[in-house]
Amino acid sequence: MRNRNLFPRCKMKCNKKTCSSDILEFPTQYRKQMNMSTNHSTKKSLYSHLSASERGEISAYLKMGKNPSEIARLLGRHRSTISREIKRGSVSQVQDKNGKRIYSTVYFPDSGQRVYETNRRKSVYHKLSYCSQTFFKELEKALKTKPRCHSVDSFVQTYREKHPLEVIPSTKTVYRYIKDGLLRVKPIDLPKMVCIRKRSKVRPKATKKILGKSIEERPETITNRSEFGHWEIDLMLGKKTRGEAVVMTLVERQTRFAIAVKLANKQAETINRAVKSLLSQYPIRSITSDNGSEFSSLSDLKGVEVYFAHPYASHERGTNENFNGLLREFLPKGVSLNSLTTEELNHYVSAINDRPRRLHKYKTANILFGLAQTA
Repeated sequence: MRNRNLFPRCKMKCNKKTCSSDILEFPTQYRKQMNMSTNHSTKKSLYSHLSASERGEISAYLKMGKNPSEIARLLGRHRSTISREIKRGSVSQVQDKNGKRIYSTVYFPDSGQRVYETNRRKSVYHKLSYCSQTFFKELEKALKTKPRCHSVDSFVQTYREKHPLEVIPSTKTVYRYIKDGLLRVKPIDLPKMVCIRKRSKVRPKATKKILGKSIEERPETITNRSEFGHWEIDLMLGKKTRGEAVVMTLVERQTRFAIAVKLANKQAETINRAVKSLLSQYPIRSITSDNGSEFSSLSDLKGVEVYFAHPYASHERGTNENFNGLLREFLPKGVSLNSLTTEELNHYVSAINDRPRRLHKYKTANILFGLAQTA
């Protein structure tokens, strides 16, 4: 039943349940219970930005000692809008009184207007016609170059540094243009853009044994990448048939510098010989591997520590797995690697090592590896 106490009669004794005085006298606590609005304005609410004159009024009201809520009522604005504007236009000042420095924050309408205009210029949606057409031409050229040295993100940042006066869209906007078909570059030209898929969870088998030292025994300096010279190893296959060549990849954990070597097969002896040869050429202090039988003899190598990841835990060697994904752009699955030459493989690896990365503040792995060697 409806509670009669929630609907008190009008104080004017007019016996009307909906007269104006009745509405004004309706208790606020009951309005909250019934989710009724306490805003009685019938004016249509239209969002608009604060004007320069309103910022001047805010400054004047603040000098009169009014708080943001009072100013909001006087200007017909939400109090959060006023609070944000005061914060946006406030400037820290220092006054010297009797030899003591007194810090204070004062709101200036000119400062608020300047910050507002700067933010508007930064937040404007860059339509295709407003952006530099030279940028798009160079972008298409860079992304279609074989082998491709740039990702979308690295090209955007590199081009922006070289051409600061041109209007350049963000990385996210460029990807949206590509997805919408507004550029000549297609999603298929960027394998990483179309290969994202939902992975099913695989329960590890308890019978899988670890071939040597577990990754749990690996020092913290290797795990947190604070020390140079620690690598991850893996194999890349083309066709899964007997007699097919394979590619062995090693990636340095700190700099992400990669090495790739073509091998005749994936026998443990072949891999050991290749790794032993690399030990004399590169600063390899430790290697983290998976539990594949092809790596079963790595622990026999001298002068290097070898750690094995948990079974079915490829994320523990994420650095190497990510590099393999990048290299797959040039060496897709199901394609025989027998015809691959050493020069071609080195060319592909160099293209990835010379790619600026956001992770390293757009420095290349090649440069960082050289700096780490001389440090």
